Amino acid sequence: MKMSTKARYGLYAATELAKAYDGGTTLSVADMSASIGVTEKYLEQILSLLKSEGIVSAQRGAYGGYILTDKPEKISVGRVLRCLENDLKIVDCIGATCGRKKCAPHALWNKLYKNINEFLDSITLKELLEEI
Repeated sequence: MKMSTKARYGLYAATELAKAYDGGTTLSVADMSASIGVTEKYLEQILSLLKSEGIVSAQRGAYGGYILTDKPEKISVGRVLRCLENDLKIVDCIGATCGRKKCAPHALWNKLYKNINEFLDSITLKELLEEI
C-alpha cells in the first residue's frame, strides 16, 4: 500500500498546524505551502477535505488562516489519513462481501485493515511531532 501525495501533504499540513497550536496561531496557506513544498492550490484542496471532516477550521481576515479544531494530542494520525485516503481501504471489499463464493484472502484484508487503523489511531499528532 502506498500513500498518495494528498495523504502525505495532508499529514505534513496537520503537523505544521499542530506545531502552531499552543500559541493559538493560525497558519496561512502561503506559509504552509512554502514550508511543505506544495502548491497553494493543491494545499487548499487538501485543507478543504480536512475542514469538511472537522479536523481544521478556517478563519478569515488579516490574521486568518487554518487552525486545528482540537488539541494535537486528541487528533490521531489515522483520523487525518482516513479523511484523505478513502477511509484507508486497502481493497474494495473491506466491510462488505467480495462477491466471490470462497475468498480466502478476504479475512486477511479485513485483519490487515483493522491492524493498520489501530496502529495509526494509536499515534497522535503530538506524538508524531515528538518523534522529530
